[in-house]
Amino acid sequence: MTTRQSRIKRVTQSDVAAMAGVSTAVVSAVTSSKPGKTIRVGKDAEKRVRAAMETLGYAPNVVAQSLAGGKRNIIGVFTYEAIFPSDSENFFYPFLLGIERGAMTLGQDLLLFTSSSLEQGPRSIFPNGANRMGVADGAILLGEEPDKRELKQLYDTGFPFVTIGRRDPEDADVNWVAADYITAVADVVKRCTELGHRKLKFVGATNVREQNADRETGFLQQQESGLELSVERLAAEEIDANWLTRCLNDGNTVVLTETFKHAVALERQVLAQHGTVPETISIVALAAPLSRPADVERWTRISVPREEMGELAVRNLISQISSPDNAAIKATLPCGLVPGSTLKNN
Repeated sequence: MTTRQSRIKRVTQSDVAAMAGVSTAVVSAVTSSKPGKTIRVGKDAEKRVRAAMETLGYAPNVVAQSLAGGKRNIIGVFTYEAIFPSDSENFFYPFLLGIERGAMTLGQDLLLFTSSSLEQGPRSIFPNGANRMGVADGAILLGEEPDKRELKQLYDTGFPFVTIGRRDPEDADVNWVAADYITAVADVVKRCTELGHRKLKFVGATNVREQNADRETGFLQQQESGLELSVERLAAEEIDANWLTRCLNDGNTVVLTETFKHAVALERQVLAQHGTVPETISIVALAAPLSRPADVERWTRISVPREEMGELAVRNLISQISSPDNAAIKATLPCGLVPGSTLKNN
């Protein structure tokens, strides 16, 4: 039996009723928001129903309660970020533009889930034990640090979703649309070699997620090209004067930073030692900043096709909704290189 075949089907009121030991009418009465209910439910029965809902991940489908079944042509959009990306300078905002364009093309309405935050901590798909996104046919998930356990839980309910960014939780064949960081970073290394650089350092974050691993893989792919490549992972705050001195003394002429924050921290240390970028050392940022600074254009960096990724996520989600038994769609889109002025001939 394949992983997809063994998945749990979308949870129904009948499943909840069976676990709670009540009738579906009782479950309906507990979940209904309509006044004047005709069925009175005891506290013990209601407690069992709500416990079963939480265990099974059941979300009352309020749209289906008012309309007779079928697809609603509604796509949910959920983000793990603390603030929904409504600012045009926010890194995630172009994804929303692409999602909107894709939804309009395919005749879908968008439903933004903006109130799923816990009292403390990050946003949650299951803030009260149930998937509130069940009012939509499926959803697109955004965010830097998704909870892998929630992704697995959402996958097990059979609810259709696509993540923007490669996400591979254990035992879950997730649909995703991602940037092709492996090829992009390999191309950056090749460009550095064309400019005469032979000793390159990759500096990355300590928390290694899928996109971090992809960038490192692309960097190390060029190990056999006669280059001296090294990888170091540390917090941006740890890039101090001593670290820069060691980096220069080791003969590195260019640093590829996994995050824009690392790039800025490195330049700050260069300037503090009365040097300049790229004269003292070249820097290439392998990620765009989360909030776009005024001087971003001067940085040599990778550009991610965010609008295109958002639009493709919609198309792939509709495909999954239409054919739920098909294999998961995992798609990557090529990145670009913005020349900037922080990389020079060696």
